[in-house]
Formats: sequence, structure tokens, C-alpha cells
Amino acid sequence: MLCALLPLVASVIVSTKYGLIEGLMASFPNASAPYKSVSKFLGIPFAAPPIGGLRLKPPRPPKEWKPNVFSAKKHGNICLQNTAYDYVFKPYAQNFSFSEDCLYIDVYTPNASLSLPVMFYIHGGGFDGGSAIMHPGDILALQGVVVVVIQYRLGALGFFTTGDSAAPGNFGMLDQVEALKWVQENIGDFGGDPNKVTIFGVSAGGMSVGLHLMSPLSKGLFHQAIAESGVELSPIATQPISSGLSYAKEVAQNLDCTTSNHHEMVACVRNKKGTDIEEASRKTSYRFVYHLQWAPVVDKIFLHDTPRNLRKNGNFNRVPLILSFTSQEGSPFLGPIAAGSFGLKESLVNGTSPHFFRSFLTKFAEAQHSRKEKVDLIADALEFMYTPWPDNSDKYALRSQLVDLVGDYIFCASIYETADMHSQFAPVYMYEFAHRSKLSALPEWMGVAHAENIVYDFGIPMLPGIPLKFDATDRNVSRLIMAMYADFARSPEPQVSGVTWGTFNSTHRAYLKLDTNPKMAASFYPRRMAFWNDYYPKLAQMKFDTTEDKHSCASKRVTIGTFVTITLTAISVVVHVA
Repeated sequence: MLCALLPLVASVIVSTKYGLIEGLMASFPNASAPYKSVSKFLGIPFAAPPIGGLRLKPPRPPKEWKPNVFSAKKHGNICLQNTAYDYVFKPYAQNFSFSEDCLYIDVYTPNASLSLPVMFYIHGGGFDGGSAIMHPGDILALQGVVVVVIQYRLGALGFFTTGDSAAPGNFGMLDQVEALKWVQENIGDFGGDPNKVTIFGVSAGGMSVGLHLMSPLSKGLFHQAIAESGVELSPIATQPISSGLSYAKEVAQNLDCTTSNHHEMVACVRNKKGTDIEEASRKTSYRFVYHLQWAPVVDKIFLHDTPRNLRKNGNFNRVPLILSFTSQEGSPFLGPIAAGSFGLKESLVNGTSPHFFRSFLTKFAEAQHSRKEKVDLIADALEFMYTPWPDNSDKYALRSQLVDLVGDYIFCASIYETADMHSQFAPVYMYEFAHRSKLSALPEWMGVAHAENIVYDFGIPMLPGIPLKFDATDRNVSRLIMAMYADFARSPEPQVSGVTWGTFNSTHRAYLKLDTNPKMAASFYPRRMAFWNDYYPKLAQMKFDTTEDKHSCASKRVTIGTFVTITLTAISVVVHVA
């Protein structure tokens, strides 16, 4: 639908090492941007199809198609995932297919004969969902950058691990590395400068960006980074191998494969159909509080140690970095965690009761700790930290505080800590995305929720063919962000019209509050950040000398895909407004 409505002018052909590629050119004569047209090449294979013998293995380079001309006029297949969420793709494309054969890359260039900065986007979706289709780079490319949007294996097919040589895991991350290598080798043919590559992503995409900062495999493949609403220090950016192995064995059991020998188990799973593996993964037990079901692990290949250890030891890629978060990161997660993970069924529409508030804190502490003494200690600390004093019975204030608790724990505190550690070695710029569109279909109390900023990164408010009614304010915010990012891609010192954007450091924790009137601020809720980054870890490590009193603390089963559902819905929720 989108391709049909865009003002396509003609085909355009570029020559690559693999052969000729034919794409499409679209004109935007009324665009308030340096360029008025963009050539786009959709669905280019950057790796061999990861099927058959290549399933659950690192990616391999694609085959040449010479002397044929490769037609790159439509998006590639979407990686296998839960098809129940296909509605999030439909505003951008009506015809699409899910397939294991999905390692494709989209390239948008305003001029293939130049050497422009490259912006390399990694989509989010909890490492279990998402697609390049949702991130058309037409309008962003008009800012004078070559936009690259990639796909990578998701869920069990991308992050299945046995913790040993049978299946080290991180196949989805290795796909991202392979795409970065493809850019280094080929982006010059599309008018991009391989020496000016900025990687960026939101949510799991932001966590991926942070993990590339940690990986020796990614060193030298990019030169600047932007991580939005997610970093490598987030508690859900990685998972223990023990958790990954547990899920892998459950998938194998659902496929009638042995689990006693890892190599035999992986061989059996590898011989199944990709759709069967995906279906088997949907039947596993998943508890979302402290870890995602499918996530990167320390495999000693892509990731040599935990992100925290790598950060502490200074073992990371020291490139200029932009970090961001939304004002109410936790709002879409509060309800699903309360009901799905903790069994708390009280509606959040009219706030939360004091009983619900305390119950949530207790369940949150129980989900990770078994000793009653520690559960009580942490719940009490959380209650003191997040009670809206003196309005400790105000149901709306209590709900707001729980939103902050969830957002701080999963996103904001780790972003803050990353900024603190990275700024000791390289420039760091931080901003809070604080603009709420009138189009938002989320309830007013959710504020500026997780992933609400994505459409602005890509200029969706100005993109023809999208069935939305963005207003002038939305368009202005989008132009501001795109100009800011394009400027950063050209130079490591981003500029914001009318504001001097100072760097973040441990002495002056400066950040930009970005809405219709951007302005500088300092020290985003320092007491809350200090609680999670300094005080909470000490509480969690406290030991008790009394006889161990096991508390019933098994985190309740949550419907699989909770995190992905929330993330993808937040990304596209705006499209459901008439």
C-alpha cells in the first residue's frame, strides 16, 4: 500500500560485488529537507538464507547473482515470529510473508554518487518480534544520510542456546554483525561512507546497540552510536545461560527431541521445520519480570563477559554515544506485569489502591528473592522510595509511582549508569523524549510511553501513504530529531536549534528534555537513579544469619510474548486512531 501511494519516479540501478541491483526512486518535492528524492533498495540479501544446515548457526555471506539483475523493489520476508501481531506491519505494507529466509537489508540513499554518512538501524521487539517494514527510511534519508534498516533472526531461531559448542547462541546478534560487515563492503555503491557509520536502535534495538559497544566482533564496523530506551546494562538485555538452556530444552521437548546430549538435541531441532520450531517456542513457559525468554548470552564469541564486567574493566568500543529514554517508559508494562506475572487483577484505569501498591512491591521482590527477610527488606525499601509522600493514599499518584518504578528498573537507571560509565572515555549526549502526540491511542495516564518516539526518528509524520493524521507539532518534533541525528552522523557534536546541548558527565549530568520547546536539564531524578544503581544492588546482596525461611516466590506464569506485544503495540499504537 505504501509503495503504491508514494510518488515513484523511476527505477534506479547500482552495481555491487554481488551483481547489479535495481531499486526505486521516490520524489518529495515539498519536503523541507536538503534533498527532495530518495532511491531505495529493498530486500537485499546480506547473508545466505539461514535454513536447513545453516539453521542455528552463524550467518554465511550471500551468493552472487551475476550476471542477473537483482530486483530490490519490495521488502524481504519478515523473520519468523508470533503472527498474532501481524497487524503492526499492515499500516506499512499489506502484502508480506513470514519466513526463516529473512536476512535482508533495506537501503535508502538521497544520492548514490556521493559519500554520505550512514545510519544503520536495528529494530526492537524484545528480540522476539519486529521487522524492517515498520521503519521506512525515505524521509530520514532526505536529511543527507544513507539509511540502512536490517533484519535479524528472532526468538528461538535467533537466540537458542545450550551454553556450549552445540549451540552457543546469539545467532541474531551475529546476523547484525554480518549486516555491519555488508555495509563496510558495499555501502559505497549506494553513496554511503563506510568510515562514517552510526548504529541506532530502540528498545531491544537499543540494547543491541549497547551490546555492539561490548563486542570485539563489532569493533571498527561503526563509529558512533545511538541507543534509545535500552542499553546493554538493562536487566533484560542479556540472560543467564542457565535460563536460555532451560528454554532451549523445553523447545526440544516440545519437538520430541532428546535433551540429554546437547549436540544430539541441536541436531534434532535443526532437522525440524522452522515454523515447527517457532510454534514449539510459543508453547514454553515464560516468566517475564527479570529476563526475556529469548535474549543474548555471554557466549565467549560475540560477548566475552557480562556487559557490567566489560564496562567496569573498560573493555568496550569508545565511540561518541547518544542515549535517550521516554518520560514514562514503564507505563505499557505495568498492567501486564501486575496481571500476567503477579496475578494482580485490579484495573489501573482509575489508579491503584494502597493494597495493590504494596502487593505489587512485594510480588516484585518475591520474583527474584526466596528469603522472606530479604523480600520484606526490599519491598519496604521500594515502598519508601516510591510512595508519593505525603499523598500516600492518592490512587493516581500511587499508579504514577509504579509506572516510574517499572520504567526506572528496566530502562532509565541502566541508561543513566551507562552514560556515567561511557562518558569517562567518550562523549555522551543524553535526552528525554517528552512529546506526547494528540494521535496517541494510549490512555492519557500512560504519558509518553516506551517506543512512542520511533515514528519521529523516521519522519513518519511526513511520509505519504501512512493512514495517520499527525499535526504540525508532531512534524516539527520529527524534523528536529531527524536533523539532530543526521548532524550527529556527520559530526560527533550534535546540534539542536536554539539549544546548546552539553555532554553528560559524572559531575554535570546534563540532558536535553526534548518536546516542542527543547531545553537543557540536569540530573534526571538522581535519588531514584541512585536507588537502583547504588542502593538496590547492596540490598540484593545482603546475607542473613538466621535459618533460611523459604518464601513462596515462584514468579507467576505470564503469557509468552508479553514484552514483545507491548513493544510492538507501543511502536504502532498510533496507527489505530481513525
